[in-house]
Parts: sequence; C-alpha cells; structure tokens
Amino acid sequence: MRARLLFLFALLLGAIAMSAFASGTGRRVVGDCTKSQAHPATIVIFCADANASLTHLHWSSFGGPSASGSGRYSVNDCTPNCAAGKFHSYPIRLVLSKAKLCPDHFDDYRRADITFTAARPPGQKSAISRQALFCPLPG
Repeated sequence: MRARLLFLFALLLGAIAMSAFASGTGRRVVGDCTKSQAHPATIVIFCADANASLTHLHWSSFGGPSASGSGRYSVNDCTPNCAAGKFHSYPIRLVLSKAKLCPDHFDDYRRADITFTAARPPGQKSAISRQALFCPLPG
C-alpha cells in the first residue's frame, strides 16, 4: 500500500512539473533549423536555403516572456537568382516572443518582431517586420 502511495505521489509531482514546463516556466530558447539554442549569435530564418538570417546578435534580455536584442538582418537579393545573389545586411532591433513547447521539449520563441534601425531591404515598406519562427527540424 505504501509503495502504491509513493508511486502515485511521484506521478503527481511529475505531472505538476510537466505542466509547469509546458506553461512557459521551462527554459526558453529559439530554434535554428536543427537545434534550439539560448542566446544565439545567429538565427537562420529560412531553413530551406538560408537566404535570410539574423546575425551578430547581442541580447539585452533572454529567457523571460520575451527576449530583446540587436544585430543585423542578412538577406540574399537573389539577383539574378538566389545561387548567384549577394547578401546584404541591415541593422535591427529584435524582440522574440510567443514561446511554445517544441518536440525537443524546449519552449522556443515563435515570433520575431524586427525593427530596422536605418536602411531596410528593398521592398520592405515598413520599418517593422513580424516574422514567424519555427521549432527545430527533427534530426
């Protein structure tokens, strides 16, 4: 009987711990195609071809409901095509938010609000861009 009570107690504690983790109190990270990472220096946005990424990132906060920092938005102009295109870099401020549990059991930030602080890419009408972020692809 005592063993059964201990087992049920352990099961209850595990359920509480998993609930706390899923509710956002777990370690927050950001996906970068194949792995979740904390305080990354680079985040690849387009995993299929890596034609856009956030680079030279420096974080003023990371791990809470949101993360903020600054860096550069690097994008391929794909002229005349993406294989022959050139990368251009633009200074940004960055806020990550909307963390959700991913299959790798980390709370990954799923939204990036990018503010261009000077010049911005051709065709970028606004100084602010909202970008969806994804869970890392399974290895």
